Amino acid sequence: MQAGLGIWGRSWAGVVREAPNVELVAVADPDPESRKAVAGTPGYGTVEEALAEVACDAVLVATPPGTHHAVAKAALESGRHALVEKPLATDLADAHDLVRTAEEVGRFLLVSQNYRYNGPFRAVQHAIVDGEIGDLVSVKISCRRDTRTLFAPDDFRYSMRHPYLLDMSIHHFDLIRAATGRDVLRVHARGRRVPDSPFVHQPAVSALLDLEGGVPVFYEGDWADPCGRETSWNGDWEISGEEGRLLWVGDGDDRGVGEVLLERWSEAPRRLGTLELEFVERAATLQALRAAVETGEAPETAAEDNAKSLAVVLGCLRSIESGETADVAALVSTAVHEGSPADR
Repeated sequence: MQAGLGIWGRSWAGVVREAPNVELVAVADPDPESRKAVAGTPGYGTVEEALAEVACDAVLVATPPGTHHAVAKAALESGRHALVEKPLATDLADAHDLVRTAEEVGRFLLVSQNYRYNGPFRAVQHAIVDGEIGDLVSVKISCRRDTRTLFAPDDFRYSMRHPYLLDMSIHHFDLIRAATGRDVLRVHARGRRVPDSPFVHQPAVSALLDLEGGVPVFYEGDWADPCGRETSWNGDWEISGEEGRLLWVGDGDDRGVGEVLLERWSEAPRRLGTLELEFVERAATLQALRAAVETGEAPETAAEDNAKSLAVVLGCLRSIESGETADVAALVSTAVHEGSPADR
């Protein structure tokens, strides 16, 4: 059953309908017109009504971010597994409350971190794991997109605080953790306004992240770049190690297309073959849910792990607003404690 049929939710319904070994048995959304858009599928005005009447194994949560905690918790407590659009929740205490609830009811809870599921990223990830560049030294990531006219004029992103950080950065921070196998300990970030844009607040951010082992990550994100220097949505990456570096440059339109170069010191760069994946993007996260339910094995983007990626986003936000370095590890520790049964 799918909860939420906004623009992205209706797109999700198409993904689910085309997925092998998955059946969309019902949708839930308070807007009757949105429910009609998914013709041939039973529609309900509330998630609670659907959960009470529909037989299903899992719930796809594609509702607005502020409702993720309530909807996912209702799904879990009804005995269903849950796949949640990013972000898992809007604060870490709610995220860890969901993690604990999933553990208590014995159901899987995962987040649709679809950027992990493309061939170029997997090539980068495997090269690091295989030791192609030796011990990590540093990471540089730059993502620049001109979204000044991409969204509808009344789109919420143009008026929200920290639009790039809260809507986009989670993808890159999650990729950093997945590629390096290291968590972020601290972050120092700055946001900036772009006057020649419809963004009321800060559509650009620069940050220095400290990974476990003392590896620095230099991160730049910009949603209002007017200079025609757009990168892939994945961003341009340079990952340096003691024995060489990896350069990843992607396509501006298709995240699954890109070039990954391995340059070992004193050797000519060579292109790494990108991996052919059976499923990519959101279709892959949906299949990850199905596989978890069928095999009983924990999925790659389980909520317990994903909360650590969310913590980096919220650490950046805290750093921007305070002007100080944020202790991400401490944020996670505090949230775990606040989400414990004794504190709920």
